[in-house]
Order: sequence, then C-alpha cells, then structure tokens
Amino acid sequence: MSEASLERKYAEFSHSFVDPWADDGEETSFSFRFAKPNKAQIKRMQDTAGKSAALASRNLLSEIVHPDEKDALLAAFDEYPGLVTAFASAIIKGIGIADLGK
Repeated sequence: MSEASLERKYAEFSHSFVDPWADDGEETSFSFRFAKPNKAQIKRMQDTAGKSAALASRNLLSEIVHPDEKDALLAAFDEYPGLVTAFASAIIKGIGIADLGK
C-alpha cells in the first residue's frame, strides 16, 4: 500500500441485491472502501459524463477505491455492470450532489 493511500480517509460503501440468474438465488453483496473524491476528480467526471455517464462513473470509482480493493472492484463491475451506477450514486450523494426536492 502506498504512503498516499495511508493518508487518505476511506469510507465503506455496501450494496446488496438478489441476482435472479444465480443458481442459488441468494443475495449478492459487495462492499468496497472509497476515498472522498476531490474537486478535480468530480470536475473530470462531470466533464466526461455527457459522452458516457457509465464510463465517467467507472473512472471516478476506480480512482477513489482503496488500492487493495481495485482489482476486486473492476472484476465486480465486469460481472455486474449496474454496480457502477449503484456505487457512483452513493458517492455522489455522499458529497452533496443530489436531486433537490423532498
């Protein structure tokens, strides 16, 4: 683990769901630690989201995931592409970007 990753604070985000195509029909659960995105990372995501929101979110998440969990995160995204949206939405909401309203 790099010294920079030791200095960053990480928060755990989890997502669970039932995979209707799985043989066991059990709940599938994923949990990863993410650092708070900085202003440059958010701007980069916002600038590229118009072309591909999924790719912009995937890039952001791969930048801020704990280095020890990056390979597992990318493997999970390959198996369950919807995880990109689930985790990105939670991160974005966590830093104060969300729909205004109720």
